[in-house]
Amino acid sequence: MTYRDSVQLAIDYIESHLFEEMELAWIAEQAHLSQAHLYRMFYALTGHPVKEYVRKRRISAAADHLRYSSIPVGDVAVACGFDSYSVFAKVFKRIVGMTPTAYREADLFFSFEPIQMRERVQYAEEREQTERFPDVRVIRMWPQPMFSYVHIAGREEGLEEEAFRKVTFMIRSMEAPISQYRLFGYNVDLPPVDGRPQYGYKMLLFGTERPDASWGFQEEEFPGGLYAVRKTSTAHPATVIETWNRLLAEWLPASRFQRGTQPYLEEFVSYEGEPIRMNLYMPVERQNRQERIEVVSVPAQEALCFRSSGKRAQAEAEAGLIAWYKHHGTDYRSWGCRYYIAFSYGMSEDADYWWENGILGGLPPPSCREGAACRKVASGLYACMVTGTYGSLIGFLTLLHRWVDANRTYRIDEERLWYAEYHPVEGASLERDSIVKLYLPIKESM
Repeated sequence: MTYRDSVQLAIDYIESHLFEEMELAWIAEQAHLSQAHLYRMFYALTGHPVKEYVRKRRISAAADHLRYSSIPVGDVAVACGFDSYSVFAKVFKRIVGMTPTAYREADLFFSFEPIQMRERVQYAEEREQTERFPDVRVIRMWPQPMFSYVHIAGREEGLEEEAFRKVTFMIRSMEAPISQYRLFGYNVDLPPVDGRPQYGYKMLLFGTERPDASWGFQEEEFPGGLYAVRKTSTAHPATVIETWNRLLAEWLPASRFQRGTQPYLEEFVSYEGEPIRMNLYMPVERQNRQERIEVVSVPAQEALCFRSSGKRAQAEAEAGLIAWYKHHGTDYRSWGCRYYIAFSYGMSEDADYWWENGILGGLPPPSCREGAACRKVASGLYACMVTGTYGSLIGFLTLLHRWVDANRTYRIDEERLWYAEYHPVEGASLERDSIVKLYLPIKESM
């Protein structure tokens, strides 16, 4: 049985018990997979975590009830498998974008149909990419004149909104209507002053009327280029970060594009002077190389690690590593170690989600292990891919899992952990410019 067949069995079970209580262990049993394996392969082959798929299917059924019947909203919640109306309303608004009552009155149709794996395997890559990321489009921006202003602050938090409000204030002071401009922005690196960090955000104004130069605006030429664009809410900074990550870590690796060299842009969309959403512009260019996947044998390795679980797993694990690094004040690379990450790929960021990071390739002296755990990364065969730093790397993990699904020689080894190790380039940023090697544990099929 292929992984694709197993995922279809899971989908069939979900559909036949959609409005009933469902334990993930029961779904995994029907699919003949472990729970962890189900999480990973379901996400890799459908693009949806298992729990989120169930929620979307239930909300799709609820949307049909709201559109085509007069059943009270509270009864719809119960009929579609939700424990309470408050939970139903919260999930419905997150997925559909409005409350159930507002949806019933709106001229809008929401649908999330069951996925058929045996049909999807026949899709052309471009069509599958469009269906998986319907909210992403690639556009070309043409070279054009613009006006720029750099906002400088002593802290990074709230920098973008501060820059937007300052520029809109200046435009109003010039008695010019804001609607005549399109406002974009992006972060710029600035050197520290007197040992204190500086943060800069460059606002770009596209419009025909020249703003007053006395306010500090500069006229420049915008170079243009290809961009992948996706909308996001500005309600919370985490939402913007999540949208950037979906573009960079999920959409890009599965597309026929690679990162471009022009700046990343954020376009502000406002209502009565208040920013309500952003259009995020990620620079891209046509891909000129194909990522290679090789099977390699890796020896056992020692690791010093920090792991956390739950919705804040990544932030907590990373905070643990940073605190350890600051406390011991040494460069782990001098010990011949590499920075690595691993997390529960394919799982929603709920209570079961976990994130692990640390240093790999050897342990520091015992005096430098305080506050961390020691573990051994098992030896064996791994499917290996070399790439750049693309956010959480989810798109490349998906490529690796799909490669195993299509390759009948190997299966994923559930007993071992996947991981990504970072190899910094001399003089470059560890976060932006490292070479990343992803290792997915595999074994030969029986």
